[in-house]
Amino acid sequence: MAIISVSLPQETLEELDKTVLIGGYKSRSDALRYSINLISKDLEKTETADNKITGVLVLMHEEKHEHAFSKARHDFEELIKTSIHNQLGGGKCLELFILEGEAKKVSELMKACRKSGRAQYLKLITT
Repeated sequence: MAIISVSLPQETLEELDKTVLIGGYKSRSDALRYSINLISKDLEKTETADNKITGVLVLMHEEKHEHAFSKARHDFEELIKTSIHNQLGGGKCLELFILEGEAKKVSELMKACRKSGRAQYLKLITT
């Protein structure tokens, strides 16, 4: 098994240690391997699909960064069948998008949200 080095901000390292403890992982490495596996499987949903997909995109962000997602929302409006925006309090927003369209376009929407650097949580759930 290859050994790599990863730089993490202190807050992220503390979150990782908490995840290891609460999640019952044997080590930080186990938790990171599991996380990478989840991300890879999520990416496969859109990157390997050649057809249309239907799903729900869950996005959480700080209210002050709403503008970071407005462009993506408008650029990909042909995919978005329904959207729900909810203010959670504490300056956080939760958005749900019901999507239907080409897997490639859904992948592009996900990338646009990630590239903003402002998404606190981004998850695609497909049928």
